[in-house]
Amino acid sequence: MAPSKTLIAASLLLAWMGTVASIMILARTINIEIFFVLWLIGFLIITEFFVVTTLRPKSARWQRLIGIAGVGIFAFIIIIKIVEIIAK
Repeated sequence: MAPSKTLIAASLLLAWMGTVASIMILARTINIEIFFVLWLIGFLIITEFFVVTTLRPKSARWQRLIGIAGVGIFAFIIIIKIVEIIAK
């Protein structure tokens, strides 16, 4: 069984993703890039709130790798958007 903090963090992230998806559906502006960026922001904030600074659980390494990968993908999306703007 996962620790209670892990379940709370997962529940918060799921609620955040559901809220973002619901708002996007209601606004009729479904965009995977915006959804990814908002998911990444939520993930990074929730991770910062639930990481224990004195202890390093095994999941902290994976959380860090997911965060790094997310920031890399975010940078890639930004670069693509800049190239699209310059190409116009």
